[in-house]
Formats: sequence, structure tokens, C-alpha cells
Amino acid sequence: MHRRLPPLNALRAFESGARHLNFTRAADDLAVTPTAISHQVRQLEEWFGVPLFSRGKRRLALTEAGAQLFPAVSEALDRIAEASCRIRDTPMRPSLTVSVTHTFGSRWLAARLGKFWVEHPQIDLRIHHSIHLVDLARDDVDMAVRWGLGHWSGTRSEWLMDAMAVPLCSPALLRGNNPLREVGDLVNHVLLHERDHQEWIEWLIAAGVDESAGRRGPVIDDPNSLVRAAVEGLGVFLGFPGMMSAEIASGALVAPFARSGGPEPGYYLVYGDGALENPSVRAFREFILAEAQAERGEPSA
Repeated sequence: MHRRLPPLNALRAFESGARHLNFTRAADDLAVTPTAISHQVRQLEEWFGVPLFSRGKRRLALTEAGAQLFPAVSEALDRIAEASCRIRDTPMRPSLTVSVTHTFGSRWLAARLGKFWVEHPQIDLRIHHSIHLVDLARDDVDMAVRWGLGHWSGTRSEWLMDAMAVPLCSPALLRGNNPLREVGDLVNHVLLHERDHQEWIEWLIAAGVDESAGRRGPVIDDPNSLVRAAVEGLGVFLGFPGMMSAEIASGALVAPFARSGGPEPGYYLVYGDGALENPSVRAFREFILAEAQAERGEPSA
């Protein structure tokens, strides 16, 4: 199948510029001049036929099209870099690649990885962060942590913890001219999105209200920046209270609505048939199940 791709060097320039929101830093990153970065970005904008950056006097920002393009390009370049490293540096030790969402990786797993490294220093662990649902076989991933109801074709899954997404916001939004008191009041507030607008749309439909409010609002693909925006009172996002325990305990974030009924999704450890024949897979499975059990306050077996 013929792939109609934009200029690849221009994509590299765009990704670096979007990551830094600064063409000078992007130029340093790629060892070229800022003029070269600007030229390549404009070449890419001409290819798409839409602006990818809004250029203020002192500030560079992504347009809606740029925000849509950036995570896909960034993830593709990361995967190319990872594959290149694997090809150039054939590991002499057992390796393990685990795919996780940005939120799970940064808010829960990162603080616990040190224990795994101490217990298993012989395993070269690679944590692959992705906002997309990976294919374990196609994407060369040994295991994954996925969010959902635990049913994915061709895989085995083991429950780690409940993770019902609920609206979270600054307590400041509960006051003011448009106080957030019931679900219908969301129409008067900015809704923040991590991947796309679909999650909010589905949540609003399930809540029995007009989903049109979920079709607008900024997309912020970095979970820490998303949380920060909510803490500053800039909008409401869908988050997992268990992942935001520090902010909720401090009062920086609140969940304004009670949970609704119905099946509750959670985080699951997912792997393919036969994966447990790999000692590294077994080691990580035992580790993460034990950590999840400890998080729930259950005694170890």
C-alpha cells in the first residue's frame, strides 16, 4: 500500500518545535539554525494546508491541527528510536517491554519501578508510554497495562485496580458565577481532554446529558500538564481518583459529582498466550500484582 507521508525532516522539526514550543530550542535539539526549523515547519504547514502553530510576539502555541498531529508524530519517532536502539545495541541480557498509558506510568508505576530494578537488576526493562491501544504482537510489546473492562480479544488479562473516570476540578469551580453543582452545569465550563474528545462525549452520554459540550475544549496530551491546568481552575478533566489521591487529599482537586452506576472499568495487566513462559514476564507480573495488592491494603499471599 502506498503511504502518502509529509516530508520526514519537516516532521522532525515540527515535533521538536511542538515539544519545546520554541524554535530556538528545537534548533539546538536538531543541531540546525532556527531559520531552518521555521522553514521546515512552514513547508509542513503548506503540505497540510493549515497552520500548525500560532505565532505570538513572545509565545508559540499549537493550533488545533498541530495539537492533533503532535502526539502521533512524537510517538512514531519514539518507536523508531526504540527500534533503532534495539537493532544497534543487541541486548546481552533479558529485556522486557511493557506498554502503559501516560497517566498510569507517571502517577502510579514510576514511583514503584525502583523496587523492581533492585529485585531484578538482570532485566533490561523498557516502559513504553502510549495513549493508543497497542497490539502486543505487532508492536513488539511483551505486556501492557490497559484501562477498560478487561476483555480484549486474543489476550489474557488480570485485574489490578478499579479506575472509574470521574470529573475532577479545582474547588474554585464550585463557586462563582457558574457554580459546578450538577452534571448539566458542565456546559458552562471548559472541558479538558488528554487524547481526544471521545472520552468526554461517551461520559456525558452515559450520564444522560447533551454530549455537545464534550466536542470542544483543549487537548493536552501530557497528564501532568493536564492536571496542572485543572488545579489552576482552567477546566474540568476526566481522571481516576486513585491516581490523584495527593491532589484530592490536599484539596487542590475535588470530584463534584457522585459516581453513577453500571460496570466500572479498571486497570488490567494484559499479556498474550504463552507469554508467561518468559521468566522476565513472570517476574514483572508477580511484581505488579503484589504492588497493586499492597495498594489495596490486602495482605500478601
